[in-house]
Amino acid sequence: MAQKYEVIVAGAGHNGLIVAAYLAKAGVKVLVVEGQDIIGGGVMSKEGLAAPGFVTDMASVCHGFIQPNPVIKNDELELKSKYGLEYITPEKQVAVVFPDDRSIIFHRDVDKTCQSIAQFSEKDADAYRKFYDLASKQLDMLTAGLYSPTPRFGAFSAALEGTREGRDLLHAMLISGDDIAKEWFEDDHTLVACNRFVSENMMDPRVDGSALNLFLFIPVCHKYGWPLAVGGSGELSQSLGRCIIDHGGEIRTSSWVKKFKIEAGECKGVILESGEEILATKAVVTNLSIKQLDERMLGAENVTEHYSTRVKNLRFQEYQAMLQGYALNEAPSYKAGKDVDESFLVEFAPDTLLDFNKEFDAYSYGQPWTKSPLCMTLTRWDPTRAPAGKHTLYLYHYEPYNLAGGGQRWDEIKEQVADEILNNYRKRTTNMGPENIIGRWVSSPLDKERRNPAWIQGNFNHIGSQLIQQYGNRPFPEVQDYRMPVDKMYLCGPSTYPGPGVIGGGRAAVQVVMEDLGIDFDDVVG
Repeated sequence: MAQKYEVIVAGAGHNGLIVAAYLAKAGVKVLVVEGQDIIGGGVMSKEGLAAPGFVTDMASVCHGFIQPNPVIKNDELELKSKYGLEYITPEKQVAVVFPDDRSIIFHRDVDKTCQSIAQFSEKDADAYRKFYDLASKQLDMLTAGLYSPTPRFGAFSAALEGTREGRDLLHAMLISGDDIAKEWFEDDHTLVACNRFVSENMMDPRVDGSALNLFLFIPVCHKYGWPLAVGGSGELSQSLGRCIIDHGGEIRTSSWVKKFKIEAGECKGVILESGEEILATKAVVTNLSIKQLDERMLGAENVTEHYSTRVKNLRFQEYQAMLQGYALNEAPSYKAGKDVDESFLVEFAPDTLLDFNKEFDAYSYGQPWTKSPLCMTLTRWDPTRAPAGKHTLYLYHYEPYNLAGGGQRWDEIKEQVADEILNNYRKRTTNMGPENIIGRWVSSPLDKERRNPAWIQGNFNHIGSQLIQQYGNRPFPEVQDYRMPVDKMYLCGPSTYPGPGVIGGGRAAVQVVMEDLGIDFDDVVG
């Protein structure tokens, strides 16, 4: 006889885990089913990938955007006070290093950041302070909407029109990051640094709708910082797992969902790859990509032509990423100096916008790029990630999935591209010769797709964050309130508002689920 639960959550990414944790806390009998052998999705860490004893974050590292979320800020699930989650926030947050080894360093302290910008432009330093003052005032307005269900895009826009601050925000929502940077700054070093921030949402900074990233990145950097979880990024997921189990929920790994069991337009449960059926008496919540939820998983009889067209036309993120995890004998030492050594996140970038934009042009034509790595030596702040005295290196670079010649070519060129990235990185350090490297792990965009079926073509954001796929239009209006066009079925995760990244958007989705189940969310978190 099939097992029964009140709610099944399909997919144990951090958003699905958040949904399950709140439901379990409310007394709901909940089961999480996950295909991989470890929970977390994009918030996952593993020991032994690069070498035994070394912990590698397999995707996300920085947990800045989840800090204003009440799940962390108010510790609504007791992840910090009871379930072992601990954060460290370095003072020197981001160093953007240019070809001559000068850098702009973004500190937690705004004054120190302005001093760093002033070496290139006093005018930009003054403008940065003004931009921060404006963006920090709008941050509470922005973040308040990130963790609760979003209104329709039209209603949201109309509400913003009512105040000057709202109109400024609406302006930022509709233009590109490159545009907003040029409205405020003049020196190419500042412009490149700002556009690099914008690009971290996997959007070309020249694309309309990307400017809002700057209104988030800069105030979050100073107000909350970019914390790292002690023990690995995956400790956020593990703490959620402990919370779920402590409240009576269950988690099953190595259990891939093949199809959703739908009868008479109502979701009744899941069917695993093994053929096992598990039933849900009240609801099924999926953390999968909206791109997976087609006739194959829902059944052709449950999918309208309109829905299929909507899903088919969703755009992917504009580029993907290659990640390398290294086990090292000693921490990298940068030619740029001690301040860069002590910076949490180090990004190498050209010193002109013309050269900066060439990188994104290359991606659009399926050409790899190896000159602008992003890197973190996380063991400088968290020594638990490596054996005593040893270090790790997180070496990350944007790359296209769709290479000229096809995405499958990544199997042919992965090691070559990884070596080129490493060699370019070595040129900026004093001690990254072969003798310092104990081992490495490389993950191409194709590898990411193979590891996680929700990351189609390496898209760990599920779908892109173009303006047409933001806010109440994410993934499209018919699903913008987390309710699928099948009764008792809900969608959470990067495919839905507030979108990708470690934001904790599952908190918004679970409020809709609880409303339909007749559970008072405020009583649960009260």
